[in-house]
Amino acid sequence: MKSTRFLLYAIVTMLAISLYLVANAQQQAPKEEQQKEAIKEEVTGWRIKDFKPYVKAIQELEKLSKEYSDNLLKMAIDEYSTGIDILEDMENDVNKLIETNQKNKNLEEQWYWQEIDRREQEKRQIAMMKFEAKTKAVTYFTRAINHLDEITFEEVRKDPKFVNFQIRLYQAFVSSQYDLYNLKPCIPILERYVEINDQTKNDVWAYKYLSSCYGYIESVLLKYKQGTEQEQLQYKQKKNMYMLRAAELQYGIDSPQYKHLREIVSKDEKKSEKINEFK
Repeated sequence: MKSTRFLLYAIVTMLAISLYLVANAQQQAPKEEQQKEAIKEEVTGWRIKDFKPYVKAIQELEKLSKEYSDNLLKMAIDEYSTGIDILEDMENDVNKLIETNQKNKNLEEQWYWQEIDRREQEKRQIAMMKFEAKTKAVTYFTRAINHLDEITFEEVRKDPKFVNFQIRLYQAFVSSQYDLYNLKPCIPILERYVEINDQTKNDVWAYKYLSSCYGYIESVLLKYKQGTEQEQLQYKQKKNMYMLRAAELQYGIDSPQYKHLREIVSKDEKKSEKINEFK
């Protein structure tokens, strides 16, 4: 009996010792790994957190990651949102101003010219509010476009979220710049816009804006006698091409509107040919 009890006691003791050794080994393992890492870091001594690549090719590699592109897209969206907020606040302020002016009785006005002067003053005030807001908004839209241009990760660029945002951003940039009479910067953005997808390729407003931008620059070159004749002709041809495209999308190629515009364009280009031949 005593020998049996002694045997059981010995077995229990051995199990307890084994469990203790296993547990102790498990606790020591992470510590040993940490010590190895610490030794490794101490041996190499690299300060990788402070490393800034001097070679541009190495710097560019960081921009190929999805994380980098996602961050740029987020920054672009933030810039765009700020610009839109500025425009919306301006529109609310304009509506409040108009509403306030409509409620005013203006009893001090005795002459008609006083009413005209008041209305003109209101127009100037509203125009200034719009100019200041759109100028600020364009700054944010430009930053957003620059962020998008830096995105190189194809998976991000092909994402519908990216494409839809790019469309809205380009539209906001162009419409704001156009209202500020900064028409030349609109052209490259519009020509990139129509190349995005089938939706933008068939957007009539893109071609209306393009024809207006090219037409404006053409008239400026002619009025102030700037640029070469070849440059003037290029702007004219671009204006006519986009103008016809807008009419085609809006009315159809067999419509009387398109045919009428086609005749105007034909006469315009023939007139330019005769002038060039005369010169």
